[in-house]
Amino acid sequence: MKAASPMEIQYEVNGLGSLRETRNATTQPRPHSHNEIEVMLIEQGMGTWLMGGEFVNFEAGKMTVFWAIRPHQIIRCRPKTVINWLTIPLTVFIEWQMPEYFSKAILAGETIIERDPSWFPVDKKAFANWHSDLKSADRYRQRMALLEIEARLGRLSLHVQQNPSRAAVRPPAPGLLNHNYFDKISRIADYVSKHFSEPLTIPDIARAVDMHPTSATKVFKKICGMNLVHYLTQHRILYAQRLLTTTDMKILDVALESGYQSASRFYAAFKEFCGTSPQEFRRSFDLRKVPLAGEAGVWKIGRTRPPREAPPAPANE
Repeated sequence: MKAASPMEIQYEVNGLGSLRETRNATTQPRPHSHNEIEVMLIEQGMGTWLMGGEFVNFEAGKMTVFWAIRPHQIIRCRPKTVINWLTIPLTVFIEWQMPEYFSKAILAGETIIERDPSWFPVDKKAFANWHSDLKSADRYRQRMALLEIEARLGRLSLHVQQNPSRAAVRPPAPGLLNHNYFDKISRIADYVSKHFSEPLTIPDIARAVDMHPTSATKVFKKICGMNLVHYLTQHRILYAQRLLTTTDMKILDVALESGYQSASRFYAAFKEFCGTSPQEFRRSFDLRKVPLAGEAGVWKIGRTRPPREAPPAPANE
């Protein structure tokens, strides 16, 4: 059984790019995902996004970073909401070698928000420069913009609250800095995004990117910080969450549409990933409770994680 076409996830390829737009309470007709890191800054107004299994209110003045492979969709926004976007190819982000805890948090699906308001005028001016530089035919200006974006995300990573148990930044293992590996990771992510609802196995994924299954699993784990099986499961469960909250499909049909061949495997994976059953997850959903006009924050469905916010920068920084 197929979900209605407006509920299907539209997969896009954006590459390196930027956009500044004004929205007037309009919504995106359906969710989309793409294989880039997305950096967003709302200049004025506020918007509500449905991201995976949670509603997130983003307010003006706070830069946000997330991996856009996670299906997302604007549900509603205030009139004349001005939004700045940047999309950074996954290969470029990986090559920047950000601190491990920061990269892993983003690649694990967390949304990271800069909450220090003093950065807003700086970021607003920076986005204006980046829009201009990235649209320029001048390669030097493009390169300069990338250096500035890398530095800004690096600064944000220093503010992110760390779990002391994982705070140490370990360098990648020897041999993993080859650009070819970054390209392989991007191709793996792209392939899984397009085929996760099929009866997909690790050997299938490895074959699609011309790698041995053991090598593909090892490289993905080393660079992205998560098991390839977990990554595939993440895609399937996020898609299942969307079907549960936006359609009245039967649980078995949701399982089949999400790539599971049996209800029992789907129930086990969903419970492990979300901490609740598919039925409980669906019952917890009520669009009327979404704080569309309230303060910035997260309205959680089930046991989903809230965005990770960076603490205010020290006064002397």
